[in-house]
Amino acid sequence: MLRLSGFVLAFFWLLASLALASPGSKVPSSYDVSKYSTSFLGGAIIDINQTQTPGKAPEFPAIGNVSADWNVPWMKAPTDADLSNPGNRHTMAQWIGILGNTCDNKNWSPFIQAGTAIDMDENGTTTAYAWIEWFPAASHNIPREVFAVSPGDQVRMITNVYTRTTGHVYMENLVTGQQHERDVTADSPQNPEFLICLGYGTAQFFVEWVIADDREEVPVFNNVTFTNVGAVDRHGNHFNFSVGADYWNMIDANRPVALPEDIDRTSFVVYSPGGNTWTGNELRTDT
Repeated sequence: MLRLSGFVLAFFWLLASLALASPGSKVPSSYDVSKYSTSFLGGAIIDINQTQTPGKAPEFPAIGNVSADWNVPWMKAPTDADLSNPGNRHTMAQWIGILGNTCDNKNWSPFIQAGTAIDMDENGTTTAYAWIEWFPAASHNIPREVFAVSPGDQVRMITNVYTRTTGHVYMENLVTGQQHERDVTADSPQNPEFLICLGYGTAQFFVEWVIADDREEVPVFNNVTFTNVGAVDRHGNHFNFSVGADYWNMIDANRPVALPEDIDRTSFVVYSPGGNTWTGNELRTDT
């Protein structure tokens, strides 16, 4: 099972904090990009306002649909890293998600996410799998016989929110042609902590390094390129990076681990400074 929950908790708390803060410093870009830093996330977000009927409170989250394609990366350890030590092995997730930002508890924001993840084993081999999560519950891995991914594959993910506790996920492996989709319900729909919040929404596109603390050994991965990035609000309006985006650098112990760079209005790349020229050269050992 993908060990995301504790890290996601820190993520939405950070987003809530930044929503109250002044914007970070700008970087040169024709797409109005702002950049921030976290210790475990690298990627981008698009904030979308809640649209509603005048005089009527909103009933549904602002965002109805988020989608993107990306390549499932390889990962490799630094030279001479002791992989018999689990602390030197890593999991890295690639995902999209839908978050609502106006909750009664300003430090609590449930959301739906779906994506892929890569693991490194004691031999340094990269394996991959797909998963779905309705935070704050733990993620649910997709069995390989239902939907299989491997490093080097190209995937398409589409996440929908229908109500505050229901949604839908579609995933497709663009290399093998395999598809999987399912309706998704919050794991505890009667619990208010699982209701996706109203108010403005955030479309999320991230690479996430699944660790809790700084580590001595930092692996590298080949570039992850997100394309066909988009979001649709509750009334069918389409959004991409032409309306501006916040980009997030992943910095661990003052070391850059995963850095996003914009490409155009519907795509960006997340790269590892030590692996940005590496294309991934491992055999498909997880098929």
